[in-house]
Amino acid sequence: MQTPSYADIHNRYRDLTTRTARQTNADGFLETRHVIDIARSLFVSSLMWVALAVIVYTVYSMVAGTR
Repeated sequence: MQTPSYADIHNRYRDLTTRTARQTNADGFLETRHVIDIARSLFVSSLMWVALAVIVYTVYSMVAGTR
C-alpha cells in the first residue's frame, strides 16, 4: 500500500485548503467594532464582576456571622 502524495491529498481536500471569497474579504475585528464599544463593554463587565463580588461577600458574611 502506498502513501498518497501531497498533491493527491491537496486536490482531494481543495475546498478545505483554499480560502473562499467571503473569507478573503472579511473585515478585521477592530474595523467592525469600534474601540469605544469594546472599552465600554469591558467597563460594564468589570462593574458587574465587582457587584457580584460584593453580593457574594455580603452573603458569606451573613452566613458566617450567624454561626
